[in-house]
Amino acid sequence: MPGHGTLPSRYAIAAFDALSAHVAILDSTGTVAAVNRAWANFARENGGTSGLGSNYLDICANANGPDQDDALKIMRGIQDVLRADADVFEMEYPCHSPTEQRYFVARVTRFEQDGQTYAMVAHENITRRKLAELEVRLLNRTLEAKVQRRTQELEASRRELSWQNRELAARNDELSQFASVASHDLQEPLRTLSLHADMLQVRYRGRQLDERADRSLSHIVDQAARARRLVQDILTMADITAAPVTVQLDLKTLLPDILETLRWPEDRPLRCEDLPPVQANPGQMRQLLTNLLGNALKFSVDRDLNVTLSGTQEGDQVTFEVADAGVGIAPEHAEQVFEMFRRLQNRTESAGNGIGLAVCRKVVERHGGRIWITGNDRGGTSVHFTLPAWMPDAESTLNSA
Repeated sequence: MPGHGTLPSRYAIAAFDALSAHVAILDSTGTVAAVNRAWANFARENGGTSGLGSNYLDICANANGPDQDDALKIMRGIQDVLRADADVFEMEYPCHSPTEQRYFVARVTRFEQDGQTYAMVAHENITRRKLAELEVRLLNRTLEAKVQRRTQELEASRRELSWQNRELAARNDELSQFASVASHDLQEPLRTLSLHADMLQVRYRGRQLDERADRSLSHIVDQAARARRLVQDILTMADITAAPVTVQLDLKTLLPDILETLRWPEDRPLRCEDLPPVQANPGQMRQLLTNLLGNALKFSVDRDLNVTLSGTQEGDQVTFEVADAGVGIAPEHAEQVFEMFRRLQNRTESAGNGIGLAVCRKVVERHGGRIWITGNDRGGTSVHFTLPAWMPDAESTLNSA
């Protein structure tokens, strides 16, 4: 076919000029033998010439200013490739203009033509990729700085919280000791006051004293007894501030002593199902059940005494219910009754200092559970509470809680 031998050469020249990279071909001495259109255009736009016929190695060697180091590295790379000390040389470098940031990558490869060695030097604009990389690096550094700052803040907060916890534990211990000592010290004068008031009441009632004095003595006796109960309740609250030592426990085994202490009516027995075993402190469980069953008994006066104790295990928790048919509690008061000294009835309607359910909450929470109140279909009150179920591999203490 006519002209068939000229097609490859013509296409190669067109393709050489179509390359987006700035490409120059150097002979073995470093002289520029050919450049593509991109090289010539870039040189012209930046105030230079294409460099055809000039020695590119000399141009690099004579470079000065901020680009000097990069030019010398490229020169040495070209020399290494021409000497066959390296097959390829590649280097990224900045080439900023007064109006924009620019980045290029220089690639140098060697080829043989007509027994001569040549180097092809290509400078490719990688500004978009490089700016994206720099932005990612900046974002990473910013993120790392934020993470480091946040980590430092969290560590500082952890140290502060640890210090506060130690301070709180120390103050709780001091408060517990104070409450215990103060309560014990109050017991003696209250006992003395109650004793002498009783003696006056027994010896002089209806004799030397008139009816008003008898009433006053009765008030003194009643209030002294109430004050002693209050002191005992405070002592109980102070005693449960420590983390409880726990064992495998069946709450049903505690009931005989509790019911005897409460003088539970034999003709209205407590109905109790089999209860799942729990990991709990026996003393604190006795206090918990005494308070809850005592309330059920107290608020069932003049009503049907119908009280049940049941428990259901769900996973690692057992949910218990003490249900009665007593006077009940309005839903809006279901949370208030757990507050210290909060009473919904006046003292003439029911005995107590309003601390019993606060003690119950403290006991349950010390065991990692929760306690709450609902109504029931008997018209009375159901107190629900959760405790950790006993597991064969359970720890014997909750001191880490």
